[in-house]
Amino acid sequence: PASFYFTAALTSIKLLIVQYPMHARLWTKTKAHIVCGIIWICSLAIPILFLVIDKHDVQFNYMQYSCTYGFSAEAWIIWRSVFSGLASVVPNIVVIVTTTWLIVVAVKVTNRGGDEIKWQGLMTVIATAVVNCLCVLPLGFSHMLRRFIQDPMIYVHFRRTANALVNINVMANFYIY
Repeated sequence: PASFYFTAALTSIKLLIVQYPMHARLWTKTKAHIVCGIIWICSLAIPILFLVIDKHDVQFNYMQYSCTYGFSAEAWIIWRSVFSGLASVVPNIVVIVTTTWLIVVAVKVTNRGGDEIKWQGLMTVIATAVVNCLCVLPLGFSHMLRRFIQDPMIYVHFRRTANALVNINVMANFYIY
């Protein structure tokens, strides 16, 4: 979840910089480190809660190369959808909303100043949002739909593909920025 939260924070901070350029000069490295620390703490909350709810239900899966949870406790019926939403759906909504808002603000600013729109910067923002959403949503759906998929191999292949897409997202962000 950390990469999802960092991408959401990145698009939100871009929006704040464009919307409040004079305040952006007051931001320091210390404030940025605090934001990153909060994101890491939020990211660690979900795995820690996995262990708190049912610590004996954790195993390492060599087929997916991931740490998996059996989700056998009854509490998981509700918490699984909540965690999936917090880990992947909410950051995607933040990315979509802030990217759309950023485009609107950028177009207004350029129209007000009589300048042309800088398409390279706009396309970078759009590419980041699109790649992020296309790569992250399958992972969220794999978590939410796991109990409905009867064939375990279908789930393994879907989950492996979803994890590979998340890695593509991380690599794409590296090259985009």
